[in-house]
Amino acid sequence: MSLTASLNMAIAGLTLQSKRAAVLSSNVASADVPGYARRELSSDGTVRSVGVVRGIDLGLQQMRRDASSDTAKASVAQGFAANLDELIGDPDQTGSLQSLLAKLDAAMTVAASDPTAPTTLIAAADAAANLVDGITGLAESVTQARQKAEDDIASTVAQLNSDLSQVAHLNVDIRRMEALGQDPSDLEDRRAVLVDHIAETVPVRQMQRDNGAIALISKGGVILVDSSAAEVDFTARPAIEPGFTYPADLSGLSVKGLDLGTGQPGDGLAGGTLGALFTLRDEAAPQAMARLDAFAQDLATRFQEATTDPSLAAGEPGLFTDAGATVGAAPVPGLAGRLSLNDLIATDGPERLRQGLGSNPGEPVTSNAQLLRFSDAMAARRVPASAVLGDAPTDLSGLGGRLRSAIALERLRADDAVESTRVATDRLVALRDGAAVDIDTEMQRLLQVEQAYAANARLIQAVGQMMDRITEI
Repeated sequence: MSLTASLNMAIAGLTLQSKRAAVLSSNVASADVPGYARRELSSDGTVRSVGVVRGIDLGLQQMRRDASSDTAKASVAQGFAANLDELIGDPDQTGSLQSLLAKLDAAMTVAASDPTAPTTLIAAADAAANLVDGITGLAESVTQARQKAEDDIASTVAQLNSDLSQVAHLNVDIRRMEALGQDPSDLEDRRAVLVDHIAETVPVRQMQRDNGAIALISKGGVILVDSSAAEVDFTARPAIEPGFTYPADLSGLSVKGLDLGTGQPGDGLAGGTLGALFTLRDEAAPQAMARLDAFAQDLATRFQEATTDPSLAAGEPGLFTDAGATVGAAPVPGLAGRLSLNDLIATDGPERLRQGLGSNPGEPVTSNAQLLRFSDAMAARRVPASAVLGDAPTDLSGLGGRLRSAIALERLRADDAVESTRVATDRLVALRDGAAVDIDTEMQRLLQVEQAYAANARLIQAVGQMMDRITEI
């Protein structure tokens, strides 16, 4: 080999080792940067470099994204169930639904023991009012959660459209850099972070395109990004009423006028955070409201029946009303939020509890018969009017227990779903899509690069000495 060829090879070797050192240094410096994938310098088997390769395992990447989507979906359901469960509270917790029921029952019993004492009647009226406040407060929390889900859907769709647009723009930039022979790895990292966020919102499949570009397709077959980005449409309602349903009153998703449903299995954009928010809006919150309505209906009808309060004329509301009206056999959804104490308690005083709530009070001031009938109504075992709280006979306290148990069961299921998906997600995240940076390994490779660089430098020095010697001769 000639001295010139040796010199050229040594210079090429120096260049290659310099590039390797830059890549390895980048790996070490960016090891903890989100979305960063370990780089490796590829070559053609000689001392010439071909380019930089990101060490991504696309199979692991897809598994991680699917797991993250499942975790995000489960977390939405868990948040709603946990909040409602805590608001209902444990039976021994002050302010819980069952404690409010127990206080009303105890207050009626105490009042019946001395029906002429104003203080005991006041305490009974206050206990009834507190129970109403507790039920309406639970209903308000459900309504607020449903409205928040609607608002969150709108903001999530807006962010999704922004992310899709950015991915499309990065595709263009990456193609341009590929065409110019430049390294687009940093842009690919940024795009990977965006796709991760998109996948939490809507599970997607990533398809490779020419010159480093990608396409994103939902599990339902909707093309979200290819040559351009799709724009997802959603129309939010500023105020959701308890009786609102999809599609009669509430919007779903669409792209270019094509109806994509609400992110449920089989829909165009099924799964992820978006699907979970729709499930909360259209299923979980309405189901919770239906349970609260069923409890409110049972409570009110127990106190407005003629056997409970003989002073009531036909159609007159009892102690608990639907915004002042009699509670019907099939009340309008949202009864729990409209539940109120009969106005006669405020206008005529708590003595109405002793006399009866009818237009013609029927009990003398010394009688406790009406108070005892109220207590008996709470203790009576009867089949609930709505099957959402079961169809076996129970007293009012037992019905409150069923309501609490139903919500607690939903929370346990949501907790289990989050825990199981989070374990899988954490395990896959730790793998970093097969492109995690091992600092120790990278430092060892840097030492090897240093040695190779020094060897090429010595070769150049030796060639230079030989050429100097030839020149002297």
